[in-house]
Amino acid sequence: MLQVIPITQARQDFLRLIDEVSSGASRYLITKQGKPAAVILGYEEYSRMVETLKVMGDDLLGRQLRRGMAELMRGEMVPFEVEDG
Repeated sequence: MLQVIPITQARQDFLRLIDEVSSGASRYLITKQGKPAAVILGYEEYSRMVETLKVMGDDLLGRQLRRGMAELMRGEMVPFEVEDG
C-alpha cells in the first residue's frame, strides 16, 4: 500500500525510505503542499511495472497474451518443451 508523507518528512528520512522501498516493504507517495508530487518505490517493482506497460502497450503481445489466457481458461494448455540443441 502507498504511504503518504509530506516532502519535509521524506527529506528528513530519505535514507530510511530508500532502505524500506529497496527491501520491498514499502512504497511512498510524497506530497508537496498537500498535493501528490512524487512516488518512491523499489527498483525491482519499478522494473516490473515498466515491463508490464511494454507488454500491454504492444498490440501483438497484447493479442497473444489475451489469446493465451483465453486458451488457458478453456483448458487448452500446450506443454512447453525445450529441444536439446
